[in-house]
Amino acid sequence: MLRPKTIEDVFLSSEPAIGTITRILGETKSRAAVVLLLADALEFFNATETMSDIQVAMTVDLIMEEYPYFKMDDLKLCFKNAMKMKYGRIYNRIDGQVIMSWLREYNKERCAAADTQSWNEHKSHIADELKPISGMFYEEYRTELEKRAASGDESAINALRISNSLMDELSKRKFEKQKMQLEEFYNKQES
Repeated sequence: MLRPKTIEDVFLSSEPAIGTITRILGETKSRAAVVLLLADALEFFNATETMSDIQVAMTVDLIMEEYPYFKMDDLKLCFKNAMKMKYGRIYNRIDGQVIMSWLREYNKERCAAADTQSWNEHKSHIADELKPISGMFYEEYRTELEKRAASGDESAINALRISNSLMDELSKRKFEKQKMQLEEFYNKQES
């Protein structure tokens, strides 16, 4: 019942990859699922030179080895595209080489779509980072605190008291540093 129409549909699909199916359900069930999809594709074509059971088994092994990251949706879409002659004509012959060439072409499309999707996500993140941040400058914050403190807001009074003590400490450190720099300057002048 898998009916992806685009590679983006495949990316959004919750279907597991062939490798995941193999790891969870075993190689036999994974191979059986790939065989069923391949058999559906072969059934569509009216080729006189079609694949033997041994060729199907070998091709399935190659698919599972070469494309373990493909989902069943990938195979279904690839085979549907082949039925639409997107990957060329079969000229009355279907074998492992033809199937693998379809998958190779599909994989190129898939990689290009993944690159595009990744680039678009990257651009979206960059755009989010460049959006202006709403907020206020420290002076505006202090003015707001002073207004709220004047009206009796206890949290504003406390925040203003903490802010004042921090500002006093920073000023004291700044003047101490300037004093040390001046003393060093005068000491160098005297020597």
